[in-house]
Amino acid sequence: MTTYNKELDKMNKKRKLIVDLDVVTVAKWDKSKNGDLGRQFVMRIEQGEFEMIVPYMLLDLISEWKHTKLAKEIKGFYEIYSTEIISAINLEAKIVRMNVDRKALTLNLKSYGIKGEDIILVIIACVFDADYLVTFNRKHLKNNEVKINDALRKYGLRTIKIVLPHEI
Repeated sequence: MTTYNKELDKMNKKRKLIVDLDVVTVAKWDKSKNGDLGRQFVMRIEQGEFEMIVPYMLLDLISEWKHTKLAKEIKGFYEIYSTEIISAINLEAKIVRMNVDRKALTLNLKSYGIKGEDIILVIIACVFDADYLVTFNRKHLKNNEVKINDALRKYGLRTIKIVLPHEI
């Protein structure tokens, strides 16, 4: 393949995303400015602009919600528009192949105040080569991007980009 063709492939490649549950929830439920930003972003996903991967654990979380109508709508969105659903077994196998001390990394991220479900998103974004982790979560994710990436580097992993929906 020529250099020119490789560059064309890069330009045509869709960006791979992990979309945090809060983005889709806000898009489907919130009538505020954030809701508008979320809806605009979700429309871009629905139009095929991105490749979206989702951890199965997010689908499990949604299944436990009491608001069944909203849960069904959000779960349906992930099931229809995800190009890959990452199971716990696939995640663990990839982590083992990469020789990552998952427990130590998890503890390190928890020491920065990152919640368990957010840690899974961070690790999946890293090991499955997502271009972006998209979230509205400033407290646990966006505002801790530097600390998160420091922890990933400490364990020999690639860094990730954490963005708000309107930043992509």
